[in-house]
Amino acid sequence: MEKLNSYDDEPVYYCSRCLSLNIRKMPRNLAQDYCGDCGATDIVCDHIEVWKELYKKKYGHDFVEKRELKWPYWC
Repeated sequence: MEKLNSYDDEPVYYCSRCLSLNIRKMPRNLAQDYCGDCGATDIVCDHIEVWKELYKKKYGHDFVEKRELKWPYWC
């Protein structure tokens, strides 16, 4: 359990516009990172709990939601 707590302490990088975690690196000669979803270049580094709260406020649900799967699961 201690390993999980240290993993959650790692900072996350996310897009300030859409809150995506899909951050892309530009080649070495260009120092600008960008969002792989919306293309914005304003990238923020913060604690995962801060990002989770921002995401919930913006989209109205958690990023990872537990949903009950019903049979057939593809319906």
